[in-house]
Amino acid sequence: MSRADASAGDEVHDREGADGDGGDDGGPGDMAAQARFALETLAELDAGNGVSLPRLAKRTGLRVSVLLRLYTLMSDARVGDEPGPGWVRLHVDEDGRWIARITPVGRGDEAPAAGDGESTA
Repeated sequence: MSRADASAGDEVHDREGADGDGGDDGGPGDMAAQARFALETLAELDAGNGVSLPRLAKRTGLRVSVLLRLYTLMSDARVGDEPGPGWVRLHVDEDGRWIARITPVGRGDEAPAAGDGESTA
């Protein structure tokens, strides 16, 4: 409840609110700030081979489960009839580690595919 009770989370909240865009109500603004921070961190660390979720968790201060949820929403996974934006790809490597990779669309190098979500590639 108090800041003392949440001292382990202070660093994360300070990073999220650094740009002033985090929501004050604890609502969707916080999730948007976390998502933006997670994507920026992935873009910074991914040199083409992907980055393990535990490494990203350590760097961002977010739990692996939160990162997995955020990156899944940023992937091309479908939620209902709507495909995701395709900014991130997730996979499990041969050692059982979750790996996140930022896509060219996630970096802003390519425009997202137009149309109804069908892909020929």
